[in-house]
Amino acid sequence: MRLRIAAVAAAAALSLPALAACGSSGSSGGSGPVTLTYWTSGLPAETKWIDSHFNATHHGITVHGQYVASSDESTSKEVAALKTNTEPNVILGQDPASLPLLAESGKVVDLSKSLKSETNALYPSIRPALFYQGKQLGMALGGVGDYALFYNKKDFAAAGIKAPPKTWAQLEADAKKLSDPARHRYGIYIPFGTDEWISYDWESLLWSDGGQFLNPSQTRTAFDSPAGVAALTTWVNLVRKDHAAPTTSYAQAGSYDGAPAFASGAVAMIVDGQWALSEVKNTDYGVAPMPAGTSGKSAAGIGIGTATVFDHGSAANDAATTFVKWLAQPAQGAYLDSATSGLPSSPDQLSQPAVKKEEASQPSYRVFASQLATGRVRPTVPAYTAISTDLATEINAALTGGISPAAALAKAAAEGNKAIASDAAGS
Repeated sequence: MRLRIAAVAAAAALSLPALAACGSSGSSGGSGPVTLTYWTSGLPAETKWIDSHFNATHHGITVHGQYVASSDESTSKEVAALKTNTEPNVILGQDPASLPLLAESGKVVDLSKSLKSETNALYPSIRPALFYQGKQLGMALGGVGDYALFYNKKDFAAAGIKAPPKTWAQLEADAKKLSDPARHRYGIYIPFGTDEWISYDWESLLWSDGGQFLNPSQTRTAFDSPAGVAALTTWVNLVRKDHAAPTTSYAQAGSYDGAPAFASGAVAMIVDGQWALSEVKNTDYGVAPMPAGTSGKSAAGIGIGTATVFDHGSAANDAATTFVKWLAQPAQGAYLDSATSGLPSSPDQLSQPAVKKEEASQPSYRVFASQLATGRVRPTVPAYTAISTDLATEINAALTGGISPAAALAKAAAEGNKAIASDAAGS
């Protein structure tokens, strides 16, 4: 699932002989046929569908997809290919947090003019993640992810709670009603650990309390604010004061979202994404929008995959842009939504038959899709991974009682600002 990104891998001196058949037959210009190669982390069936449907409708352009690596490992291979001039024409599925790293090569094509209408059709909160230093480095594809609030219907009924909470204040009150620490049963799961998921999950509360992750110019951290302190205090209170959340992690197999806690009945509520549906299928659950914070608004994180074009000359670049523009149309976006069990990147995909079929088969689909209207995407800055990792570490320290929420955020903010300054100095 694209929402759960790993740390951006350091650029390694990798050799990619099996993937070197990139470039384009039209890369030197001219008006002849153009053959494009794109790299993807998608399944073979998805690649076959894209190749066959595009090639059948675009005479003079032929695309050929190649599996590059899992999404967690693709960035290092892409960077290595850029260093050895063996990069493809297009990469599909790139997390936007990695785009600045790829842009350091000087080979990423600016899509801001050629895909302006397609970009304007996206959910507004997705658009900013595609831009860095005034250039559009990618186009968001269908099949995005977000998260919402899962709740156990039987637990709610037993506690006399008739509906899921609409605000975080109500959630805290409900969580206390649903908790029986002596029996190791709790109202909600708050994630522990130092994985990026911890900070990303918490950011939904930061945003709903009116806080921001970075300042508008993306030159300094901004979560060390009254809104940030209030948001982290809510989490800390649920764990340490209210005793309404477990004090240990339920992370399994590298996943920190804690779905096993909800599936086992240890907690009555959890924040999670569509990827958790198969794990909790034996639970009588409902899915509700994320509760609103003190700003009166709900918020959630959105994870996206992008299509990025690399410079191989005007003919190849024009053909690659045509390919990406085709992928950005509602019909293709809807196919990617269904093929990846993901969500629309633009509202106009909701009316497509493939999405309608997904919605009919999954009652919670509309809840996740509706949450996209108030979602946020990770900032596209080189230092994001370092900032988020430091923040997760300090959130964990606050949850375990080693430091106050204010001190935790101040420490994480200081480390984050150092990371931003270091990147700026090296650019």
